[in-house]
This record gives sequence, C-alpha cells and structure tokens, in this order.
Amino acid sequence: MAEIEVTRETEATRTQAETAQLNNDMKANYLTPLWQIEEEFMSVRPRPKIVPWLWKWSNLYSLAERAGRLVPVERGGDRRALGLSNPGLGGLPFATSTLWAAVQWLNGREVAPAHRHTSHAIRFIIDGSGSYSTVEGDRVFLERGDLVLTPKWLWHDHGSHSDERAIWMDGLDIPLTNYLDTSFFEPYPHESQAVTQVLNGTVLKYGVGQLRPAWEKRLVEYPPMFTYKWADTERALNNLALVDASPFDDVALEYINPHTGGPVMPSFTCWIQLLRPRVQTQAHRHVGSSIYHVFEGKGATIIDGICFEWEQGDMFVIPSWACHEHLNTSGDEQAILFSMHDTPLMVMLNKYREEAYTENGGHQPVEGKRLGR
Repeated sequence: MAEIEVTRETEATRTQAETAQLNNDMKANYLTPLWQIEEEFMSVRPRPKIVPWLWKWSNLYSLAERAGRLVPVERGGDRRALGLSNPGLGGLPFATSTLWAAVQWLNGREVAPAHRHTSHAIRFIIDGSGSYSTVEGDRVFLERGDLVLTPKWLWHDHGSHSDERAIWMDGLDIPLTNYLDTSFFEPYPHESQAVTQVLNGTVLKYGVGQLRPAWEKRLVEYPPMFTYKWADTERALNNLALVDASPFDDVALEYINPHTGGPVMPSFTCWIQLLRPRVQTQAHRHVGSSIYHVFEGKGATIIDGICFEWEQGDMFVIPSWACHEHLNTSGDEQAILFSMHDTPLMVMLNKYREEAYTENGGHQPVEGKRLGR
C-alpha cells in the first residue's frame, strides 16, 4: 500500500509540473485556455464597466464657458468639446462603451472647420441662436431643441452669424468605431464648405416626413434631411400626449428616417420624451446603454435603486441591463428629456432583451441618492 501511495504522489507531482509547463507554453504562444476564464468571459448576465453617472449643468456650463475664452477653434482641435468621461471606464474619454457625448461651445462669429469622419454623429442644440450647420453643402440655421445629423463620411462644418454663443450636445459612436478599427478622419481643404443648396433646403424638401418628392427614390442609408426642427418635434410630443403614453417612458418619441421608419443612425437612435407633472414611470431594464440630456424641467431617475436628481441642462448615463425609472417631481410643469441609445446595434446583432420590474407595483426601493458632478 505504501508503494501505491508513493506512486500516486509521484504521478500527481508529475501532472502538476506538466500542467504548469502547459500553461507556460500556451502563454508563450499567445494562447488562453477557456477553462481558466469561462466564468469571467461568459457571465450569466451583463456586467457593464460603465457606471450610472450624472454631470451637473452648472459645472458643464462653467467649464465650457471658460474653454470658450481660453481655447481657440482652429485646425488641430477643430471642436471645442468637453467629453463626458464615465468613471467606470478607467480614464477613457467615453460616456459609455459604445457612445461618446460632449458639450460643445461655439462663440459668436466663429466657424468650427469642415471635416468628415467614419463615426456617425448628432448634435442637439441646447441654447443659442444664429448658429448653423452645413452638411454636404446644405446649410440649416439652428434653434434651441433642433437635432442635427452628420452621417458617416459626409462633409460638415458649424458656424455662427450671430454675436451670441451657441452650445449643444454632441453624440458619436467613436468608441464603437475605434473598437472595430474602422476610424477614418479627413479635414476639408478649406475652413468651410460652399453652400450648394437653398438655405434650409433639406428641411423644406423633406420636413413633412410622410411625403417626399415624387421623382425621387427613398433614401435608405441615412435620413434625407439633416435637421429635425424643434417646432415640429414639440408639436408631435404634445399631440402624442393627448392620446397615448408608455408605462416605462411616458410620452416618448423616436427620431426616425421618414423614408424607412428606421433609426437616424445604424448604430444608435435618438429619443425625445415628455414626462407629465407628477408622473413616475414603471421600472424596467434592457440591453444597451443610454445617455440623457435634461432639456426642460426637473425630476429624478432611479437607477438600480440609487436616485439621481436632475434639473435642466444636466446629463446622465444609464448602463446596460440597469433597472431604471423616471420621475417628474413638479406638480405643474412638464419635464423633457433628449436621449441617445445604442439599441439599433443590439437589435442588429440579435442581442436585444428587455424586462419589466414587477415587484413593489413596478417601482424600485430607493436605497440611496447620488449627487452629480
């Protein structure tokens, strides 16, 4: 028996040594055994790196204003934009793992030089008048609440004919583009493009979304107009509020390509939603990250049991698969949220999933509050 035990110990020692050598050899040949990492890499539910976070408008505006005084807009910088950097991403300048968002400041009479890139981009006008965007020769003058699209690889520049500053929210799929190693960027030969169409041309031509010129084919790759005007958006919101609402988002609209009914960009979509006075939505969760800007009003969003109180101008992030619900805390004033979501990407890859919170009447217990920065 003693000899058998010695033999077993010897074999065990030999096996351990051979296994250690196998691990070293795999590492030396840049191979990773699945049996060592399966639990980490194939989690039973999403474990996003990003964390729920809220950026206060008072800080965003103050810092952007200071940048407006100190940082020139010229070649090399191109855009005076302050990117939202999620603390969960270890210093990366991204709001979520797929989306980049920023506050951009344009002084009166300035021009942000023309360029193009493979990242899809949007701009939501927070404040200011007299500014414009020119996309592929189509110049549209902008007002508060307008949504501007710059699909991939289209020339675009921004400028101002006013003495008043303009400030807007930028949103691009830069993290996704970089992850896929598909980033290209090219500056325009001149500071700005020539205007080749009638002013506000695409808005006049396609602004009534259910109609298009009879001699033109539908545009599938991206929406036919590059600007969604706030007056039309507000009217649509108010009309919807008269007839219907979602239990999870109250009165919510998705900006769409009127020729296809699809999202404004292949990799992300944009929403505008109205929370009526004292409305608290039902909680739910879904795959995909979201970035919100508080366009009007004040309220709170409860994310995985933590209450984030917000007011006009604030921006906040909801991670993938985080349970969330919204609350308008005012008894007589509405709240309006603009948001962007990477839902189209999840749907395209057949990875989208959503789930309602069914306990406690659909409302999460609040375990704490977190102040924004």
